[in-house]
Amino acid sequence: MSSKIKNAKSSILLLLLLILTGIAISFSNSILHQKKGDTVVITINGKVYRSLPLDTPCTLDIPGTSGGSNRLVIKKGKASITDADCPDKLCVHQNSISHNGESLVCLPHKVIVKVTANAAAGDLDGIAK
Repeated sequence: MSSKIKNAKSSILLLLLLILTGIAISFSNSILHQKKGDTVVITINGKVYRSLPLDTPCTLDIPGTSGGSNRLVIKKGKASITDADCPDKLCVHQNSISHNGESLVCLPHKVIVKVTANAAAGDLDGIAK
């Protein structure tokens, strides 16, 4: 019976090792392939309102669909919504964004601020990845 216990312990250890290896590979893959963005694209109700470079500091008041507004601040290569007159202000509490694909969303005003990165010649596109 002791050999069955040793086999069970070995199997559990192997399974844990494989799970931890998978988590480590997944984590390192997401960290290594996270590309710094260079532009923010602002959409209001699904239509592009404006595009701004992340490397140029600025402050912009974005009009919402219901007459409200959001204040977007870009500084030190990061974008954040610092003020809004929507009821819940969830967009103000979101972390600043700077990497490709990250976004800030204000649902009441139907505003989305999304970071994009220009693809270099050697980069894979979304389908090839």
